[in-house]
Amino acid sequence: MAEPMAQGSENTDTPATVFEIERYAIEDGPGIRTVVFFKGCNLRCKWCQNPESHSARPQIMYNRNRCIACRRCTEVCPVGAVREVSPLGFITDPEKCRLCGACVDKCFSDARKIVGQRLSLDAIMDEVHKDRAFYDESGGGVTFSGGEPLLQADAVRELARRCKSEGIHTAVETAGHVPWRNIEGLLPWLDLLYFDMKHIDSEAHRHYTGVPLDLILRNICRVSECFKNLIVRIPVVPGVNATEQTMSQMFSFLLENTKARRVELLPFHRLGLAKYEGLGMSYAMAEVDNMSKEDCSSFAETGRELGLAVRVGAP
Repeated sequence: MAEPMAQGSENTDTPATVFEIERYAIEDGPGIRTVVFFKGCNLRCKWCQNPESHSARPQIMYNRNRCIACRRCTEVCPVGAVREVSPLGFITDPEKCRLCGACVDKCFSDARKIVGQRLSLDAIMDEVHKDRAFYDESGGGVTFSGGEPLLQADAVRELARRCKSEGIHTAVETAGHVPWRNIEGLLPWLDLLYFDMKHIDSEAHRHYTGVPLDLILRNICRVSECFKNLIVRIPVVPGVNATEQTMSQMFSFLLENTKARRVELLPFHRLGLAKYEGLGMSYAMAEVDNMSKEDCSSFAETGRELGLAVRVGAP
């Protein structure tokens, strides 16, 4: 399979597209962290909790719980992109929307917002610097996440370089379906890399994420050979990979083909359901029960018995 085309340019002044910058985060690396969420992803995981990360373009997000049904949004939209869709409410058609912001500005109840913005790298670093004191006290830092941050590899690399030069602990979360050069060029500036592994069967992986598995496995093998502080993250999803057989196969692959020995299991939850509704999207996992840390304890024990250092993360 050919590698997908690298994205971005070598111009370090080029803005990056992000959909959120979260402060005081504690689940995406050591200590207190700032997490920069980059917009755009080349996977479509059926359980994804951040559907606003899929498109690289800004979007209108609607909050039905705040809406007072004044219909102001439908009246002010110059292209008729907003319409009432039962039972979701007043949804914006992304194909028609020009992102003029009129429906957001005129919403009486703040039920609408634009998700995603182009920010200069200086502006992102300004946000990172706001909590520098907390990083120093807690051993924290910054984490670049997504979406898939390595679709904007040049921006992430330059941000990581700046953080490294200032002594700020820097982590990246990736699903790994990117050209190897997008990963390799970043490694000298990283302190920690989270690498997702979602399944071990390529057809199942394609079915549940929209992409095959071979490039991801090649990348996880290569990165484990040249970068020590690597943690493999496995989302544990009912009906997808939450079986002893599948987990054992994933653990065995890591032991037999990589130098990665640290694994973090992430129990499934459907906290993103309201976001799907707000974007007028259907959520394939809407009826699937949430998992707890206890639900993943047997999988963690299996991994430990095989020789991996496995922990169960949030929630």
